[in-house]
Amino acid sequence: MALAGALCLGTATGQADTPGQDACIDPVSYLALDPDVVGKDSNGIAALGTYERISPDGRFVLRSFSGSLFGQVSLIELPAEPQGGLQAYRTPLSNEAFPVQGSWRFLVDVNGSHYRLSDVLRRQQKAQPLFSGGMRGFYAAASELPAEKSTDPSLIWIRSMSWPQGDRSGQGTGPLQVRTLGLRDRGGQVDIVHDTGAQFICAQRQSVDGNVYTLPMISVDGLEFSAIPINPRQGRPSMRVYGLAAGALDEQHPCDLKWDLRATPGKAVFGFATHAPAMLVYTSNSSVYFLDRRLPPEAGAFQVEDWRTLVLASAFPGLTRDGRIVFGATWKDCPPDGPCVGRSGYVVADPYQNPAYRNHWKARNATAPKACITRREVVAERRRFADQHGLVP
Repeated sequence: MALAGALCLGTATGQADTPGQDACIDPVSYLALDPDVVGKDSNGIAALGTYERISPDGRFVLRSFSGSLFGQVSLIELPAEPQGGLQAYRTPLSNEAFPVQGSWRFLVDVNGSHYRLSDVLRRQQKAQPLFSGGMRGFYAAASELPAEKSTDPSLIWIRSMSWPQGDRSGQGTGPLQVRTLGLRDRGGQVDIVHDTGAQFICAQRQSVDGNVYTLPMISVDGLEFSAIPINPRQGRPSMRVYGLAAGALDEQHPCDLKWDLRATPGKAVFGFATHAPAMLVYTSNSSVYFLDRRLPPEAGAFQVEDWRTLVLASAFPGLTRDGRIVFGATWKDCPPDGPCVGRSGYVVADPYQNPAYRNHWKARNATAPKACITRREVVAERRRFADQHGLVP
């Protein structure tokens, strides 16, 4: 049974609590966790995860090392409305388990066991894996390939990425590998129909980037990845974006350079490439930045503005399908008539309402891609995700 507790949602702009469906969401919102529900950290505030992933609709947070109350990995469900309650779910997963991006159809343990999300929500620690496969170990990630890119549209294609696990001194860096599975989902059973096996990639880039990378992250659609070459033969280390093969069973991956962030931040996470190259978000010095690849590289990244005091991101952020940036953080609420109070929870930001981002488009005498993310879009995405997984919206 899920554990329910109160969640406080603070807004940044003082908009009405129940705006119309076509109204913009708040530029930045703060969802404070209740320590009585999720437990306390060493500072006495609500425990956050040390590694967190955000579902496509922003409803679920997969948290590793999420406090003594919930073991190694938990799922936190955020409410649809400010007055809604928070729910927390225990899972049978191990630290640094990860979702299959794009769909969240499966949650993957570090031993390669794949669990259905709906089973974990319903049965929690009693959920059983459906199959085992893909890349294993820490520092792995996976995505579901788009149906139109698949060799056989009747199958589910999952591409995972990692690097070989060496001794402790080598963890965190290494040559990159990918593995692609073709699955037939029969409901109660999932059959592996195709398996490329682990494939070393990017050998053709050794003369430029060397063969040792760190902080890799595969894109939501499995067609790109980001990583930092540790010892590049040309230039300095920086976070870069490279291309992967479009075909599910392609034996060679181009690893063509698509973007260079010209910086060495934390892991760069992809958004959804719905109508344009996917946005990137990352953490640097406990602040969150986003980068719109529709702009030229010299535009750089834009910092998510703080509407509270001492906002410190706890892990790398995520991007929802409708474009919201979500990340765990600590902050202080400082009322004018009282002392500051430490909080922790999740920050939700609309990049399209970011003042620096808007001003950049204006300075270019151009129209930004959109004015804001609306409540209607958020509700629609939550409903789409719920329908996909057989959940109540």
